[in-house]
Amino acid sequence: KELLEGKSADDILKLTICEPAMGSAAFLNEAVSQLAEAYLERKQKETGVSIPHEQRQQELQKVKMLIADRNVYGIDLNPTAVELAEVSLWLNTIYQGGYVPWFRTQIVNGNSLIGARRQCYTLSQAQAEGPGAWYNSAPERVAPGMNRSLRRQQVYHFLLGDPGMCAYTDKVIKGLEPEKIATIKKWNKNFTKPLTDSEADDVLRLCNQIDALWDAHTQLRAEIKDKTTDPLSVWGQAQDEEHQPTTIRDKDRIYDSLYLSKGGSNASPYARLKAVMDYWCALWFWPIDQAELLPTRSEFLFDMSLILEGTMDSVKVTDSVKGGQMTFFPTEMEQLALDMIDTYGMDTVVDIPRLRKENPRLDLAARIAEQNKFMHWELEFADLFAERGGFDFIVGNPPWIKLKWEENDILSEHNPSFAVHSLTAKETADKRNEALSDRLVRNAYFDECTSSLGMQNFLSSIMNYPLLQGQQT
Repeated sequence: KELLEGKSADDILKLTICEPAMGSAAFLNEAVSQLAEAYLERKQKETGVSIPHEQRQQELQKVKMLIADRNVYGIDLNPTAVELAEVSLWLNTIYQGGYVPWFRTQIVNGNSLIGARRQCYTLSQAQAEGPGAWYNSAPERVAPGMNRSLRRQQVYHFLLGDPGMCAYTDKVIKGLEPEKIATIKKWNKNFTKPLTDSEADDVLRLCNQIDALWDAHTQLRAEIKDKTTDPLSVWGQAQDEEHQPTTIRDKDRIYDSLYLSKGGSNASPYARLKAVMDYWCALWFWPIDQAELLPTRSEFLFDMSLILEGTMDSVKVTDSVKGGQMTFFPTEMEQLALDMIDTYGMDTVVDIPRLRKENPRLDLAARIAEQNKFMHWELEFADLFAERGGFDFIVGNPPWIKLKWEENDILSEHNPSFAVHSLTAKETADKRNEALSDRLVRNAYFDECTSSLGMQNFLSSIMNYPLLQGQQT
């Protein structure tokens, strides 16, 4: 009711709705239904024309389809939930003669709590020590459309370290892997040192490339959205003559090729930016037994350069064009790709699968990201953030769980006595050592610890969630 106050019927058709922990999209469906009802009610009052009773349900379904197809966004950690959400939205909005809705740019499988943001620190903060260091305060959000020249001395937060990365402070874990934990602690200390002047130059150069890729990604996402939008018309509006219908197969092909870079050797702007942001998030969840693979800061910045700029074994795009045909883009999108290359300087090939094969750090970071499903809001919905600054309406019933590492939860799956009996400290230690002698149990134990403590440290960092400072996570 508060959202709709003072809005016209046409305003309702422009509202964006997001559910960040959507499950099967029950809240989204209810929001779609209420907004569609409100639109028809207000449009009839505004025009003084009533819809014949026998036509009302059909017209209502058309409005629901339009809102769901163009204005609904959702995220869920469970991939099955994403599929169920797409089906339930379709069933709620289906009507005779309507299109099958396509939600791949709107419904995302990911962890909506863990991701990087389009936020920056000043260079002076990145080079400061003590209380003035960047990680002691929250970064500032980059305003949509803000010119890079206006923030020449600003550094993206996901190019910097944080004391919470790999902060495995549990006494039992430290006792089980003392050498690995010591290696990680030393790494963190070095990784969070102030930037040197040379590193600052490298970081600022990378920030310029990030901005260029972000602009290209935003443009490309808007283009893909336009090319995958079906012509939907609703009561009280002019016929939609801007869009042409495309098949689900065509939509998937455009999205997979241009957006995800599947089947091609050159990573799209989205794929490059996501790889970089995923890598940074992975540093919070780095497995203890892979401590030796943690990157030094120079290695990290080198890896960022490989992903963003393609500065190792770079190949000119023209070398991949044969007979005027670009081998890694769909035919109908070739000119758009060429325009982007000219405009944003994407004149080098970045082959992320190849980089993963040749660089163990990049491969491990990517595997951590795949396991944890990091989700970067402003990247995932870049066109919407650029145009509107975010969503009009957030709806849902997110789960509230106090994050805590409880070793008994995982050990009791191997031996129920950890959960059933009140064990003394010595009994717990003896049974733990016995349980962890099994390699599979040990791997599961450390995986669960890494996930739990990584999540807790990420959410407790002032860099990521300043409003949670002093709160129980």
